[in-house]
Amino acid sequence: MIRMVILILVLLWVISFLSPQLTTRRYMLTSFHWGSVFTSKITDKNQFDRKYGHLYDVTGFVSRTTGDAISVFYLKQFGPFWIVSSVGTGP
Repeated sequence: MIRMVILILVLLWVISFLSPQLTTRRYMLTSFHWGSVFTSKITDKNQFDRKYGHLYDVTGFVSRTTGDAISVFYLKQFGPFWIVSSVGTGP
């Protein structure tokens, strides 16, 4: 039973790398912003930067330390997998 639960959690973790939206939500989850995982809106801005990757706009994600909205996420794609390369506030 425990092995099945561990297997399911590992599979969910791997699946979270397969889309930019899931990767962004995984970042929020691992940053302990659990409410933002479900309430944030993620929008593809259809812009690409060679250094940082694909640009995504996120609404509803706020830094606990500064209180500023963290609305800019850059994600890079490596094969079928996505990673967050940079996070910050927008202009």
